[in-house]
Amino acid sequence: MITIKNRHALRKDSLFKFIRVMRLTVAFLLMACLHVSAAGYAQSNITLHLKSVELRKALIAIEKKTDYRFLFNEDLLNKKPRINIDVIETPVPQVLDQLLENTGITYKVLENKLVVLKDLSEEASLTDLRDIRVSGRVTTPNGDPLAGVSITVKGTRTGTTTDALGNYALTVPDNAVLVFSYVGYEAKEVAVTGPALSVQLTESAKIQEQVVVIGYGTASKRDLTGSIAKVSGKEVQDKPNTNPIASLQGKVAGLSVVNNGTPGAEPDIRIRGTVSIGQVHPLYVVDGIFEDNIDYINPNDIESIEVLKDPSSLAIFGVKGATGVIAITTKRARTGQVVVNFNASFGYKKLVDKIKMANAAEFDELFKQENANNGVATPDYSALTSNTDWIDAVTRTGNFNNDNISISQATDKNKFNLGLGYIYDEGIIKHEALKKMLLSFSDEVKLSKAIKIDQPECFAPG
Repeated sequence: MITIKNRHALRKDSLFKFIRVMRLTVAFLLMACLHVSAAGYAQSNITLHLKSVELRKALIAIEKKTDYRFLFNEDLLNKKPRINIDVIETPVPQVLDQLLENTGITYKVLENKLVVLKDLSEEASLTDLRDIRVSGRVTTPNGDPLAGVSITVKGTRTGTTTDALGNYALTVPDNAVLVFSYVGYEAKEVAVTGPALSVQLTESAKIQEQVVVIGYGTASKRDLTGSIAKVSGKEVQDKPNTNPIASLQGKVAGLSVVNNGTPGAEPDIRIRGTVSIGQVHPLYVVDGIFEDNIDYINPNDIESIEVLKDPSSLAIFGVKGATGVIAITTKRARTGQVVVNFNASFGYKKLVDKIKMANAAEFDELFKQENANNGVATPDYSALTSNTDWIDAVTRTGNFNNDNISISQATDKNKFNLGLGYIYDEGIIKHEALKKMLLSFSDEVKLSKAIKIDQPECFAPG
């Protein structure tokens, strides 16, 4: 940029030089614009000399020399004949017409020079279909409207739901099949034959009479109300806890678990804060057997845990279920498989957020200030110079080790499962430790179609 401070003082020769410089600048800018325009035009033309190459390689060559990009299914180019092409400064669309001739492939150019390759037969079949607007009403056999019925086109994700009056409307291909489904009613598939399609759904007798197993027999599922939460055994196996219930902390809504720092101690458990006279903790049911505690169970032997949180558990387990129920199902062998499983875990724990203690001199000073505020004479403690940190003296870094091995085998007539576990847990308080060995065993023998002997999982803690 040239700044002219005084136009009257500028000499004529300087003005002429300025004009020549401006002319040269304009000329260079014009040449640059023409070069860019020529380069942009050249990108739409291509020169190719290829002989007996795969169609994929030809497309890659076009991508390298132009701004065009190709989108296609890998299977679309498989088993296509090799091609020959020899073009000079030819527009890319014309080159594609030559490449794809007699291949059964068509293309469509989208924005940003993205080219989509499609199967010509599929495109033709799609153009043969026409979309129609289907509407109707979904009712019960008595003519009552059903609101919220799910209506989907079979084989697709296209769908809608009925309104409060049971009416619906949906745009579908003219050869579509609609699937009507609603909770408590039999699903129904209806082929589209015209723009009007009304359907009646019948109640599902199978769902209404579905039977579930409860504590003392069976009951219809519609009669079983209440909140049941299920936790997979995998969620408690990988936690460093000797008691499996301690691993449920924060996993089930309404279940309060306050863990105890003493190794092997049972955590304090409450289900929705309910407390019954004579019983605080919930009822434990292990494979259908009532238990007072489950300290003896190896967490690695658990298949699943169900937590019944509502008072409706009273109807299933009686008065004992007033404080809630925790039902545990242990692992069983699977038919046709021999499984040997071994896992081991190791860790450590230590005290965090330790309280800062005062030394002897600091304690003496604080004690003097307290006595001075209370108007009491302070004894002479200058001889007491010990600086023992009693928190450090009684705590340590505790180690944790858990090793488990299990063997299971099953045939059509016998299912066998044997597990062995060893737990070693040191507390952060010195001289506190838990050593426990767990042996679990279950066996099931099928003597005939009508007779089966089942030995439930038994545990032998040591």
